[in-house]
Amino acid sequence: MDERARLGRLAVAAYNSERDKEQNFAYGVDEDTAMVVNNKDQKIEVVGRSGVAVLDMSKAKLKSASSFVSKQKARSGLENIKVSYLSPGDKINYHLKSFEFPKDKVETKGFEYYSFNALPATGVFTPYGRLKAYLSYSLVDNESMKSANSYVYDSQGWGYEIAFRKNSDTNGYWRYTDGQKDDYSIVNVGMDITPKTVKFQPDKETSLTYKKSTFSPSESPVYDSIKGNLLIAGGALGSSNSSVYNKFINLAGGKQAKIGIVPAASTKFDSSSHFKEDLIKYGMKAENIEVLPISNHDFKGTSENESNWKANMNSDKLAQKVKGLTGIWFVGGDQTLITGSLRNENGSDSKVLQAIWHTYKNGAVLGGTSAGAAIMSNTMLAGGDSYGALSYGFTDTYDDMTQQEGGPAYLEKGLGFFQYGLVDQHFDNKARLGRLIATAYEKGNKNQLSYGIDEDTAMVVNNKEKQIEVVGRGGITLVDLAKVQANDKFPSDYKNILISCITPGDKVNMTTKEIVINPAKTSTRKNEYYSEKIGPNTGLFSPHGVLRKFLAYDLIDNAQSKEIKSYAFNQNKGFELTFRKSAESNGYWAYTDGQKDDYSIVKVTLDIKPIKVAIK
Repeated sequence: MDERARLGRLAVAAYNSERDKEQNFAYGVDEDTAMVVNNKDQKIEVVGRSGVAVLDMSKAKLKSASSFVSKQKARSGLENIKVSYLSPGDKINYHLKSFEFPKDKVETKGFEYYSFNALPATGVFTPYGRLKAYLSYSLVDNESMKSANSYVYDSQGWGYEIAFRKNSDTNGYWRYTDGQKDDYSIVNVGMDITPKTVKFQPDKETSLTYKKSTFSPSESPVYDSIKGNLLIAGGALGSSNSSVYNKFINLAGGKQAKIGIVPAASTKFDSSSHFKEDLIKYGMKAENIEVLPISNHDFKGTSENESNWKANMNSDKLAQKVKGLTGIWFVGGDQTLITGSLRNENGSDSKVLQAIWHTYKNGAVLGGTSAGAAIMSNTMLAGGDSYGALSYGFTDTYDDMTQQEGGPAYLEKGLGFFQYGLVDQHFDNKARLGRLIATAYEKGNKNQLSYGIDEDTAMVVNNKEKQIEVVGRGGITLVDLAKVQANDKFPSDYKNILISCITPGDKVNMTTKEIVINPAKTSTRKNEYYSEKIGPNTGLFSPHGVLRKFLAYDLIDNAQSKEIKSYAFNQNKGFELTFRKSAESNGYWAYTDGQKDDYSIVKVTLDIKPIKVAIK
């Protein structure tokens, strides 16, 4: 359902089935997921790794088609559809048309965690750009949002607006799963589908709102003989992700390693406790793992006031302890809290940070997830999204959650452990390619790659070999600006950005930029599996909405595609994204984990062009 974006197809089919429309739900089952139907109890249970979309069409009706006339025929819409999305462990009473949720899931209504203005879902630069994630983060668990829109249209602009809204009976149910991954169930979101035409024109007006970055970090010292390694995880690391945990433990010296956990990024102590429990689960001894007293703020739910730990950054005793560790892990949260807990007020390195550098240079592994990944570069990306960075540039202010979820990019000085370019995280789920490009163009070294790491995935940095390797369940996006052309009069007007996407088993030389693909994969060039004409990727109703899959299925493994487009816009302003095959482009494919397609993509060219948008 979600991978191929078939919710609209399901809605039309369900509406045209009069009996089913009145009496039954309609169901859309995601990949790697199953509905288990118990006919005796008249219940359905969701099992697997994703979810099941459930449509209630009992009050749905056609929207008037009189004013929606295309060149071919009148177009009708639908309104008053109810969309629910269930997760593994949820149950459906299909006779009563009701739902049951595990007892450890908590309601979001009245207790929404997020509060940010979510952008409309318009293409592959949309944060949370697949249906379940978008409804969860951008609407149901977001107190700032009452409604949210997406679009679907063909290359001529004929299409539909999909409006999602909170009803009086809309609710969400949340818990952590597999460690600290968000697990949402969603019920009774209203959905209306309205015919629209969408037209784009080049934007010839200089953006007066775009601000260049004033951030100017001091150069981080470069060490040619760092003996240690890095394991940089993109966030949402699953406790069951054995390949990442085992890699970290092995790099630290095996099950006898001595690990220190830095809790500073989180507002709760739980993140550090859970990571310690995971290490023990993978064979480490509890006495060899310690949560280090490093923080500049108090943790929720503890008796101690951890804000007093700020003085520990210059503790000789703690610094000496850090020098005896073989591995250090930075948990996720707010990356500015890590740097604020390890740097003195004047910006200099504390004694504990100096000790971390000492142990790293002498062979220890440094690892981190989410915020713990962001701090690894010298220039740290701490806020903003792709649309905000391309439209508004950079800001000097930071306000925690809101700035993490959207708006112009915000930069601070990171800790500089990664010496070979910029790093960004939560890359696929939060669609951060545009923000990474804008930052790399202004503040990066154009002879270096920039790296976007997906969730539940790690970039393993071997300093001796000058090589990275992908480990985990997602991929890493590589951005190469060596041949980029930019228009100085028009911000965010770029040509010839090179994009590559690599997956577990692939490697990259950080100095030569040579990509070594997992030998189990076969080249797709001149052996493409698909041969189809592809329309633009426009949002939640477009198949293969995550960047790597969009490039794989719609471009690199498609004989008819020479280029494909997507869009990022809000109201009447935005960007056209054109991805093109070049002479250097190639794809590599294999089955993995049964019969799941696993693609790597090498050197696709991306052009970004500012546009004006008219929707009628």
